[in-house]
Amino acid sequence: RKRTNRVSVSVNKDAASLGGGKIIATSLDNIKKERKRGKMSLITTKVFRCVQRSLVIEQRRYKSKINIQKPRKPFYTRGVFNEFVTPFWPAPRERAPLWELCGNVKKAQKKIAEPHPYEMILAKECLNWYNNSRMIAFLHKNSIKAEDELDLRIALKRENMCLKYWEEKISTFALTGTPYEAVLPLFCSRGVIIFGPEPNVEKLRKCIKQWPQYILMAGILDGRLLNVNDFLKYGSMDITSARTQLVQTLQSAAGANLCRQLTHHQETLVTRLGQIGKGETKDPLPET
Repeated sequence: RKRTNRVSVSVNKDAASLGGGKIIATSLDNIKKERKRGKMSLITTKVFRCVQRSLVIEQRRYKSKINIQKPRKPFYTRGVFNEFVTPFWPAPRERAPLWELCGNVKKAQKKIAEPHPYEMILAKECLNWYNNSRMIAFLHKNSIKAEDELDLRIALKRENMCLKYWEEKISTFALTGTPYEAVLPLFCSRGVIIFGPEPNVEKLRKCIKQWPQYILMAGILDGRLLNVNDFLKYGSMDITSARTQLVQTLQSAAGANLCRQLTHHQETLVTRLGQIGKGETKDPLPET
């Protein structure tokens, strides 16, 4: 303000000396008005100006991730609300999976279930091998060359044994509803079957030792399904010697009295019938 007053006074003196005081006074008033307008515009811009604020973003990591498959239990109030809202009446019908509801899938299943005539011929051949073999061995097959497999077939053929393989589908057709149905789970993986007319387990064991790609899983001896240990143990036994040992044990335990007691009723019946046939009975026969 002091500077402006000094300037105005000096200007007035110069203007008075020049003789144009009125014109200069009006110009000074205009300058003051413009200055006031400038101050007001600055005040309004400062008051009504939009304040720009910068957003501060922080990343926070929780101690454990959210488990979507097994979410944690809700709070007590929310759990009560969910339990209250849950419907308790049974569904009108049991929910069936999509593959049972779809009609196209049922049609496809019917078409697949019908066996081919050639598959039925193979199934009959498979069942014939099972029925006419006293020894059946189930082996798991790992990766092996065709030449090595041919050598195994030749070695088994020399010992009067045969190596066979059928698909799971054909084995299912052949063995379903037979006493051999229990062996179907063994065909879920890649494997082969060895058939033999006689229980030559020792020879089979020697042949398999030369080809470790084949692993013995189970076997059937005389119509009984056995695991690996029982199969090898039962196959190495001599049945004739085992039977003689059993008879000797029974005789030593009870002696001849056991045989007499076991055959007493049969012998009595035979003698009685013989007497009736010859007419040697003392008691008269009842009239019919």
